[in-house]
Amino acid sequence: MKIAIVRSSLLAGSGQTNHIKELAKRMIKLGHEVFIFTRFSEVKLNNIPVIKVKTSLENIPFIRHFTFMIACGKIKNFDLIHTQYHPDIFVGNYLKTFYKSPHVFTYHGFAPIKYWVNPKQKIKMIDHNLGTFFSLRGNKIDKIITVSKFLKNELKKKYFIDSSKIHVVYNGVDIQKFNPNINGSIIKEKFKIQDSIVLFVGRLVPYKGLQFLIEAFNHVLKQIPKAKLMIVGASRYDFPRIEKILNEKVKQALIFVGYASENELPLCYAACDVFCFPSLWEGFGLPLAEAQACGKPVVAFNHCAIPEIVKNKETGILVPPKNSKKLGEALIWLLENEGERIKMGRNGRKHIEKFFNWDKAVKETLLIYESIIKKNFGI
Repeated sequence: MKIAIVRSSLLAGSGQTNHIKELAKRMIKLGHEVFIFTRFSEVKLNNIPVIKVKTSLENIPFIRHFTFMIACGKIKNFDLIHTQYHPDIFVGNYLKTFYKSPHVFTYHGFAPIKYWVNPKQKIKMIDHNLGTFFSLRGNKIDKIITVSKFLKNELKKKYFIDSSKIHVVYNGVDIQKFNPNINGSIIKEKFKIQDSIVLFVGRLVPYKGLQFLIEAFNHVLKQIPKAKLMIVGASRYDFPRIEKILNEKVKQALIFVGYASENELPLCYAACDVFCFPSLWEGFGLPLAEAQACGKPVVAFNHCAIPEIVKNKETGILVPPKNSKKLGEALIWLLENEGERIKMGRNGRKHIEKFFNWDKAVKETLLIYESIIKKNFGI
């Protein structure tokens, strides 16, 4: 098959960028032709053809979206168009309308507006909500893929999409790159750590719930005074707000790594004793899967898509949302019980190998492609 994947921006550290890269890489290995169309990229995708599309007036979203859609009109002679996000869906709809190109859309979801603090980000989320709503109208999308059952239900309730049109294909993890045999001592030596480590990995944005982890870690330090909190993630506009709630004890225990490269990230997982992900909203939660692939027990809130990724009391501990006290208690219990950490870590690795590997995701995605092409072209 000849496949066009459309994503208007490819951002470093983005779960969607990783999703696209892994799909394209593995499909190419299977003999398919895959091209990625984008207007902006922060990452290098080795051995994957990336076509840069020029747009006009980048600072005005509507005009930028419109010119991106028109510029992508050159996406012809492809068996299928796979879009990933707003405004990319408009591109697929445009090509479906004028060139009868089969169109698949993957819905990754986005955090509700109420979780954003920055006014620009709130406006962006309003744009995403309205854009997604209108682009899903009509019959321009052949199939919709969601990366969790939670998102499938959201599409049905929020956008009134018929269940038969939606297929769940979980994201995968590179289980060779993220594995329990990685030596975490490199990170421990780099930051001169000899004590227990609780790790957080994620974008420093409000809905990731870092404030609840900071509060929970105050409880941890009362019981385990030498414990360390390692934060991995790009320092964006939310970090100054987080700094304001840090007391002196947590400041001394905090290790802020910043953005970790693809090679550094598995080392960070390997170095930790427990992974904590207190997110207030997740359509999937890739760091949870990566941590389990590395054989680490996880602690998170029990809502959204998280219970699909983490098996409570088997691969980690899930606590009520926004409950810092319960979050702290779960962290303390795991830090003080090595046997449980090892058992949950082993269970987590098996869980990821079975349900969240990229080869499985690619196979399921290709089956959806084939069913659409067969229906559209009768082959």
